[in-house]
Amino acid sequence: MHCLFLTTLLGCCVGQITPLDNLDFRKGSLEGWEGQGFVLTGGSQGQDYAVTSSDESSPTRKGTIRHVLTIPAGISKIRFQAYAARAESSIPDQRLDVLLAGAGNRLVPRKVRTAAGWSSSLHLLGTWEGKPRDYAWDVSKLGGQRFQIVIVDQDDRPGSHVYCTGFHLQPAEESQDTDFAQYMVELQKKHNLAPMARFDSKRFSAYSNASEAFTALRLRQCEIFYDLFYNHFHKKGFAMHHPGQRLMLAVFDSPEGVDAYLGMKLSTGITGMYHPSTNRLLLYDLSENRFLVDQKKKALEGAKKISSSVERTRFVETVERKMNVTVQDVNLTTTMHEAAHQLSFNCGLLNRQGDVPIWLAEGLACYCEATESGEWQAIGAPNTGRVRELARVQGNFIPLQVFINEDWRNGRVLLGYSQSWALFRMLLQERPQAMKSYLAQIYARRAPEYRMADFRQAFGNDLAAVEQRYFAYLRDLVDKRK
Repeated sequence: MHCLFLTTLLGCCVGQITPLDNLDFRKGSLEGWEGQGFVLTGGSQGQDYAVTSSDESSPTRKGTIRHVLTIPAGISKIRFQAYAARAESSIPDQRLDVLLAGAGNRLVPRKVRTAAGWSSSLHLLGTWEGKPRDYAWDVSKLGGQRFQIVIVDQDDRPGSHVYCTGFHLQPAEESQDTDFAQYMVELQKKHNLAPMARFDSKRFSAYSNASEAFTALRLRQCEIFYDLFYNHFHKKGFAMHHPGQRLMLAVFDSPEGVDAYLGMKLSTGITGMYHPSTNRLLLYDLSENRFLVDQKKKALEGAKKISSSVERTRFVETVERKMNVTVQDVNLTTTMHEAAHQLSFNCGLLNRQGDVPIWLAEGLACYCEATESGEWQAIGAPNTGRVRELARVQGNFIPLQVFINEDWRNGRVLLGYSQSWALFRMLLQERPQAMKSYLAQIYARRAPEYRMADFRQAFGNDLAAVEQRYFAYLRDLVDKRK
């Protein structure tokens, strides 16, 4: 149905393109729009204007209006609210619709916001909880191209019509801010979390229900890390770019917040994460980690058995002090590790949509995380925690071929992280040009079957020789610790 209709309209798209300043009907008129069958509604008592093709305003019960525009550069989404009122028991079809159409009748895919997030929308739907639904077109790659917005009512059945608000052009940063804010507020309501607040630094934004002090410290650490990360890898000759938009953190007062965000219960061993699909850091206050809380509780219960009040007080103070140092250290390590993930996937080193070997992603992050007694050391500094794990296995390392090809996170997780750190550090120290070539080679990869071939091409076909040097490097790290 739309093909014939759009051919007719697109054939008329000649001459000067109408201005963008009435896409949202702010002028209180349909200036810049062509067609008939729709009238303005709203615009009073703080309401924004919208258009409708309801029967009382369209005697033929049909209508079509359109607005021709060129997508400005830097725009990520076009958003609007709408619904289709359909005759009782009728099945949704294309007679009632809102479209973004380009040359050759090319339709831009549309998404609708649901309780589960954004999903594809083939048809204009009815109201949701009595209100118009949120819709969006992704136009991030369409800057400079000519399109038309078409609002369609070709359904003459009584009661069938379209309601549609004005259209808002969202820059990339505004788009991600809006989506993030809505998601976090809904998460709070749905799971009865503590209220969310927004915190901004120069290059990061956080939505957080943790304390202001905890959240501000996370942002301050991310800002410090940002500059050091870029300086470190620039000096080593890696080509990098800045993200061009704020990087986002979801910060929670307890692991239950992260559980709610992910829709699953985290292992107590997970202290935070980078979430690739939403490009956000997920952090929580480790003082509420379930394992640490349980260990502290058991220790304090044991203190009750100490008869001497002086010794009991000293024991409790020691437990509190050690717990605080552990929490401070792990919070810092986690922040730096996850910030390294986020920056590496936003600066051009690694491709968030690509197939990135696990050893590489985790090795790079571990390379940046080293702390000692609650103090961050430096990017590339010796990582005593990872060396400790290498020493524990007494040379029983994961073979290099298995390590490069397979997902070791389902088995020897701590050893896998430690070997990843060591392999990345060794190659960056001893084979920096090969590492640059390797990152460039794998950037466009989308499937894992090339992992071994890419590694061999960059670092040598004789994998046994590479492994021999690698295992010697691991043993040397352990020997230096003794």
